[in-house]
Amino acid sequence: MAATRQTVAQTLEEVITWRPVLAPVLRSFEPLLTKQEDLVDELTESLKKQGMALPQGQPERMDQGVSLLAGASFAGFAPAVLTSAEKLLPLLCRMDAVVPYKEALEGFFLKSDKADAQQAEELVVAVASGNKKSLEGLAEKIDVDPLVLHFVAGFIVAPVLRALTALVVAAGDEAPWEVGDVWRQGYCPMCGALPTMGWMDKPSIDEKNAFLAGGGGKKHLHCGTCGADWKYRRGACPACGEEGSGVMELLRESGMAAHGERLDWCTKCKSYCPAVDLREREFVPNLDALALGMMHLDMVAARRKLKPVKPSFWNMF
Repeated sequence: MAATRQTVAQTLEEVITWRPVLAPVLRSFEPLLTKQEDLVDELTESLKKQGMALPQGQPERMDQGVSLLAGASFAGFAPAVLTSAEKLLPLLCRMDAVVPYKEALEGFFLKSDKADAQQAEELVVAVASGNKKSLEGLAEKIDVDPLVLHFVAGFIVAPVLRALTALVVAAGDEAPWEVGDVWRQGYCPMCGALPTMGWMDKPSIDEKNAFLAGGGGKKHLHCGTCGADWKYRRGACPACGEEGSGVMELLRESGMAAHGERLDWCTKCKSYCPAVDLREREFVPNLDALALGMMHLDMVAARRKLKPVKPSFWNMF
């Protein structure tokens, strides 16, 4: 039987119960993360009705480390970006750092003529591919601080990419990157971004045979950009690819406070990735909310001069 999956609100409430000191930050982002979560279902249905062509997994390309969305144009995705912006931009524009650019951001995201549609599609390409130069060029064009545009665009484009990922995963019995275990990279098989979180799975029960059960503990990585999850080797670093005895170390709180949470860090490149062992938790958390809720460990990592595998707005100290 599958474990109960928590919503953003449930995950953040649990974290706040354990770490009340994080409440102000987590509460401020809860509406935004919740709206993102709700948007994915809406956009998934919308893209499905549009009959969007889904990227097909090609074993040879994936075996060579080429992600599914590499080189994608995202033609026709502008309406989905507009829908996402209409729901998320009002929340984003309440934030102090974003307020000065409210008018410019609304002028860019909330228009839907042909020229703006092309720019919206180019934005999806830039976010999906992690093309900072493209984002910086666009920021200069619309007179917005590049860091602010990167922050806002990431939030707005993520539900669109997650909807696409949901359609790709639902299209077959297995996600394309799971078939034959062809994907062995530390970056995302869907969009190519580095992971924001890792997780160890729970023991599985075969519902057709009560005597068959898996032991659990397989490592997976989670993409905070497009929402994809994929298996990865426990002794390997997703950032530099080094693996073997002594390469990966664990950093976690002592005692009962850990709740399965830890940082997996690389002794070679000094990068780290937050992770949660679901065998130590009753429910499966929302991983994007939990990543934010583990910022106390990010602070510990910063003091130890470790750098995040995936820089995010909450872990850049």
